Amino acid sequence: MMTKKNERGKCPFRDLQDCREKCVLYRKGMRFKEGSLEPIPFEECAINIIADNLEVMHGRTISLQQEVGDAKNIMALKILVDVGTNQPEHLDMLQRHIRNILSPPDPAKQIKG
Repeated sequence: MMTKKNERGKCPFRDLQDCREKCVLYRKGMRFKEGSLEPIPFEECAINIIADNLEVMHGRTISLQQEVGDAKNIMALKILVDVGTNQPEHLDMLQRHIRNILSPPDPAKQIKG
């Protein structure tokens, strides 16, 4: 998630003064983080809330696209194996791909120096 340098709860339209309840864009409520049922109270400008929600949606979209791509690759390789192309490298590719999805490689080992 991206973070902004200015403080939370500051109005982006009033030279970063504290947000006020009189403002039309002022919001007060609760947030819930993924995987947690514990509420997090917030009071801030609706613009900041919208930006946070867009960032979360963007992250979810990227994850979903990765999952769909992995499923597509597995299905395509499985079809090649089922059709009986008699190509052992297709079966090897399918097994390797499934292994990578179930246990992704360690990023520390992938760093090229």
